[in-house]
Amino acid sequence: MSKRVLGIRRTMTPNQIVALNVAKARALRGWTQEQAAEALAPYLGTRLSAASLSAIERSAWKVDRIKQFSADDLLALSRAFDLPIGYFFTPPPPGEDAGLHAPDAGMKGLDPIVLLDAVLGRPDNLDHWARELDAYAASVAPEPRSKREKPSVSPSDLPDRLAALGTSRSRALLRQAFGDVTSAGDVLERLAEAIRTLDAGAAEDPG
Repeated sequence: MSKRVLGIRRTMTPNQIVALNVAKARALRGWTQEQAAEALAPYLGTRLSAASLSAIERSAWKVDRIKQFSADDLLALSRAFDLPIGYFFTPPPPGEDAGLHAPDAGMKGLDPIVLLDAVLGRPDNLDHWARELDAYAASVAPEPRSKREKPSVSPSDLPDRLAALGTSRSRALLRQAFGDVTSAGDVLERLAEAIRTLDAGAAEDPG
């Protein structure tokens, strides 16, 4: 992977982050680039070559040929890989030390976790979406009678799914602030055990 060396941390555009996650999604499914192109074809309406898909994935690390994804592309990726659209906006691992490029950000970019605010919402703006979903759910019959492809979600599921998104965002923020929660719990448990041992020793030593 080629990376820019500018004396400051690298920045990635949202499109580069999507490209990065296309490669991850393909690895998750265990597909070759040829197989991924075949899976995408019905939803894109065109058949990409393996070389074209490779170029899309490589654009995560390019600065001159970055794939510009459209809303149509994102929906096709979601359907082909059977993953939520939000998956393709998952921030890069902290080890990449990559900022999120944005017109209103400086040379170092934004913290990539801003993507989660955009995809999952924040407590102060999530209510607007919740109201829209509630209104939508109330207007949709429990069992759509349309001959179109049936959705895998019923209107009553929408509030629960929205709550799950908020929980995902909270987990990500906690991990960013405190690291791996499981590891932290182990450390605290060992510390508590050490304190109990010291307390027991002090109780046995009258001096």
